Amino acid sequence: MTILKLIIDNIGYEIECKKGEENLLRKAEALLNSSLENNPHLKNLSQSKKFLMLSLVLAADLSFSKKKIKDDDEDFKKILDELSELEKKIGIKSD
Repeated sequence: MTILKLIIDNIGYEIECKKGEENLLRKAEALLNSSLENNPHLKNLSQSKKFLMLSLVLAADLSFSKKKIKDDDEDFKKILDELSELEKKIGIKSD
């Protein structure tokens, strides 16, 4: 196991992680710090409320992203179905 020091909101945290997880945790650290910078109204909250609100902001972002991916997948499927129908009309065999 590796001990990794992360700095989130100017506070250091030592995190134990498996070998190879360091890059993922560094990206998470950057995401958290970026989210805090993009939501300056969180700065005046206590640490626990700040991290609660940050969790809610990130959960909302994740939910939005999942919905967008689902919608995009549905749109892509519709396009593929339309292409398949067009191929049938002009006599092209589809896979």
